[in-house]
Amino acid sequence: MLIALLLGYLFLSGGGSGGLWYLGGLTPHQLHKELEKVVPDKATRKPITETVAMIETESKQLDNERKKLEKEVLAALKRHDTPPAQFRAFEERADTINANSTRNLLNLRFKLRSQLSEAQWRMLFPAASAPH
Repeated sequence: MLIALLLGYLFLSGGGSGGLWYLGGLTPHQLHKELEKVVPDKATRKPITETVAMIETESKQLDNERKKLEKEVLAALKRHDTPPAQFRAFEERADTINANSTRNLLNLRFKLRSQLSEAQWRMLFPAASAPH
């Protein structure tokens, strides 16, 4: 049961999407294009695009760490003699990876928000509509 939970956690906890929700569902390329419209002055936009680049880097690092851990878990499953303690260690590593990355990505998102006016923020990240 623990193994199934671990695999689900690894494979379904954002595999491939990394920090996209931190970018409002936009790809980094899309966000850069939108930033050009919302912040037309290149000098003003430069530190903002640097923050977006930091989000991209953190997101890629998260994806790489998850993929590495997934490979290790799958290799352990193939051995059939991996002790349960090893799977608990995998689970702890997955928790640590996700907690650290979430903290870093949230900090970067707050930094991004501080670099934009309220109007600019709302143009880039409009409030979600309430369900009917």
